Amino acid sequence: MVVIGNSKGMVQVLNVSTGIYLKGGSSKTAGSVLSVVFDPSGKLLWAGDDRGYIVSYLFDLHSGRLTKGKKILVNENCAITCLSARNWASREARDPSLLANCAADAVLLFSIIRQDGSLELKRKFPVKHRSQLAMIRSSFCPIMSFRQGACIVTGSEDTCVYFFDLEREQKPCVNKLQGHSATVIDVCFNYDESLLASSDARGMVIIWKR
Repeated sequence: MVVIGNSKGMVQVLNVSTGIYLKGGSSKTAGSVLSVVFDPSGKLLWAGDDRGYIVSYLFDLHSGRLTKGKKILVNENCAITCLSARNWASREARDPSLLANCAADAVLLFSIIRQDGSLELKRKFPVKHRSQLAMIRSSFCPIMSFRQGACIVTGSEDTCVYFFDLEREQKPCVNKLQGHSATVIDVCFNYDESLLASSDARGMVIIWKR
């Protein structure tokens, strides 16, 4: 099964073997769906749209049924272009987290506070992202634990790649990579953070080595 979001605001579960959308596996949001993500368990799903909403869903792994949970407005009419969900590696008291890129010059970190996918804003990081058409994405760094800390990496309209420390209160930006000549739209680490790939709006891909 795969989950698909479309410009009509539909979130739908598709059986890839049969090509049929599952009964009970669809729901409608306020605007065009731009991003969807599951939590690591596969039982919670979030969808972000072009009107600035994030909606949570409970997902039944056996039937494919979607049940709408909670909806929050992040920033009115500011597109949610990327969502990433992550649990902490440590068993100590840490809420699982959701990362969201918003076309209001921000990357937002939410704590997932309930089983229905309810979110609570924890941190807001400034990045240049104002265009509703710039589908800028971010990612949690793979190595993430309570004791060692954690970082995120994100693209930006100012052609740079930014790293933010999630736990640092003062000056959370810990690194900035320059080399692109257009909006950086996507970033991706390999499993051990030794390599980072970034791509921009002009089609250039840069591989950064640690």
